[in-house]
Amino acid sequence: MVTMYQRQLARQGPQQRLEDSELPDSEAPLALLTPVEPVDEPVVRLDIQIDPNTGERFVRLTVEEAIARTLANSPEIRVVSFDPEIARYAVTQATADFDPTAFSRFNYEEQDSPQNSIFEPGRAETRMFESGVRQRSVLGSEWSASYALARVWDDLFGRTFPTRYEPVLIFELRQPLLRDAWEQVNLAGVNVARLNYEAALLGFREKAEEVSAGVIAAYWRLAQARRDLAIQRALLDQTLESLHKVEGRRDIDATDVQIKQAEAYVKSREAMLLEMRKRVTDVQDLLTRLMADPQINLTSDVSIVPAAEPQAPEELPELALVSESALALAVQRNPSIERARFGVEVAQINLAVAKNQKMPRLDLVGSVRSRGLAENSRDAHDQLEGWDYTSYGVGLTLEYPLGNRQRHAEWMRRQMEKRKAISVLHSTADEVAAAVKERMRQVRTSYEEIQVQRAAVEAARVHLETLEESEEVRDRLTPEFLLVKLQAQETYAQAQRAEVAAVVGLKIASAQLAQVTGTVLDLREIDLSLSSIVDTSVEVDRPPTEVKPPSIPEILRQSPSF
Repeated sequence: MVTMYQRQLARQGPQQRLEDSELPDSEAPLALLTPVEPVDEPVVRLDIQIDPNTGERFVRLTVEEAIARTLANSPEIRVVSFDPEIARYAVTQATADFDPTAFSRFNYEEQDSPQNSIFEPGRAETRMFESGVRQRSVLGSEWSASYALARVWDDLFGRTFPTRYEPVLIFELRQPLLRDAWEQVNLAGVNVARLNYEAALLGFREKAEEVSAGVIAAYWRLAQARRDLAIQRALLDQTLESLHKVEGRRDIDATDVQIKQAEAYVKSREAMLLEMRKRVTDVQDLLTRLMADPQINLTSDVSIVPAAEPQAPEELPELALVSESALALAVQRNPSIERARFGVEVAQINLAVAKNQKMPRLDLVGSVRSRGLAENSRDAHDQLEGWDYTSYGVGLTLEYPLGNRQRHAEWMRRQMEKRKAISVLHSTADEVAAAVKERMRQVRTSYEEIQVQRAAVEAARVHLETLEESEEVRDRLTPEFLLVKLQAQETYAQAQRAEVAAVVGLKIASAQLAQVTGTVLDLREIDLSLSSIVDTSVEVDRPPTEVKPPSIPEILRQSPSF
């Protein structure tokens, strides 16, 4: 699915922007930031609504819709979608070294020289045509097969055929036996190119997972910011109500000190409300930038309203239950570890090539020639077809570099590179393991924090209600009681925001845990979104053999502790 998704984006090319169309000069500056709606849009158009009270344009968006639009339009993902295609053509380029080559040549030569012997021609005319095929094989051998025809005339005294035809068939072979021999060496370039393709496809998946996890985090932070704004607005309304009550008791027992005290809280909470409004806009811009949707982008005036409130799950996510299973999953599927493994494989290939290059050159050479000679072309070719005149040749050539310091140094360098690659793999695995355990602790902590914050919200609510009920029966309003009441309102609002933050923190931590284990695309909301936009008719031509990674349930079942 990931490969089909990558091929689909690469085939579509860059996202079309308004800068590619004709616009009035007044709109031209923003054309680069405004995507154009495609004719065949992979996602359903959004239902943009208008608030009858404020006139604000808004759209209700689910997290699945946000992810689907991001996967369909994200410039960040689209940038890296071209890397696997570039690497795939590099594989083709590497394998092209073994393609056969056809060659031909025609030569005409006329000779006129002074004659000093009856055994030397004075005048001669030669027309020669040659055509054949040559190829280098994966074993390192180089062979060629060719046909040549020469028409020769000269004035040599005593020549049987002054004008003669000389056809010839030639087959030549050179097979290395030591240096540059066999598949391991000659396919090194192809194998490295294939690993580079896998690494590029891995980089695409990593970017898709990174952006998808970022969308999940931005979506729930937007829901949190809007919820915090609503809580702060309710807190400000409560504070204004308290201020109005205090002002209403000015002639009874309220003094200027109490009134100014309430006014100070009102202004402080108004300032906090402005800050939270800004935060809503900031988070929405982050989500909008990731989505890059034609209907919702950085130039549109549409507000995003999350369709769902952040809700705490009834139990911990499956991935956070067993540490050994999460670590095993990360070792097999984390992109950083997989990339480090590719580095070890490339270093091993380079080391094998360097070891081969240290050897002396010993080549087996052989050739077969069949010739014909006659006054006319037909008779000459009859001799050729009958193999009347056939020559053979076979031999060995040896080349031994004295000292061989250059190739020995290259071999030592490749050894150090392999050791470094293995060390990088170990270091990366340790870093990923530490990150997995930290993310698991964060998930568990957030889940436990939700229960604590929920109890804190209930306690703060009861405390505030008790104060409000006692306010109705108090004889007089004291500054101390007013301060306690205003602080209780603030405590209740903070407890509500802390509960929302804990719920959102759990959702984000779960997405980050999936990201560090390389399973973001297995999340239900992302899997559904990816399936909805991928065209399954796209043909996938992957040079290497793909091995399907195990799923999360398979990894969990393999763990003894689970």
